[in-house]
Amino acid sequence: MKGIHPRTADAPTVRKLRNLLPPVALTALKAIQKTKVCPKGFDFFLEGQSPLGIYILYAGRVELSVTDIHGRQMVLGLALPGDVLGLSAVVSGKNHEETAEAAVPSQTGFIKCNDFLHFLNHHPEAAFWVVQLLSEQVTATLDQFSCIKHTPSREARQ
Repeated sequence: MKGIHPRTADAPTVRKLRNLLPPVALTALKAIQKTKVCPKGFDFFLEGQSPLGIYILYAGRVELSVTDIHGRQMVLGLALPGDVLGLSAVVSGKNHEETAEAAVPSQTGFIKCNDFLHFLNHHPEAAFWVVQLLSEQVTATLDQFSCIKHTPSREARQ
């Protein structure tokens, strides 16, 4: 995923997605995706699930959440148009670390794991795009931890 956006963030545009990926690679990527509209409440993937592929969000909003140690769902933020969901799990080959659920009806492009990895092998220029997306995800996560760290704990407020 390109980034985790707080609820107040401006929506990135799909144009930004196009600017990050070379035109030849973008055309090849579009050729291997299946576009679909997902209803509100649709689970793209669940925390702990093996990745099936990536989703490019073209329209809508997707809520990202994790389960805390007490079994409660904690909302991390929203994925917005232009974001790529499931990228880290597909590239690493590890299970998803979060749950992604459509907050509203959403339009996506879906690319199966093997197709996406094959795409990267044949379009090495797209590897920098993947690095940029993963780097933005790490930065967004660190920003969230920074906010949590600076929020006084319940005991400190009493």
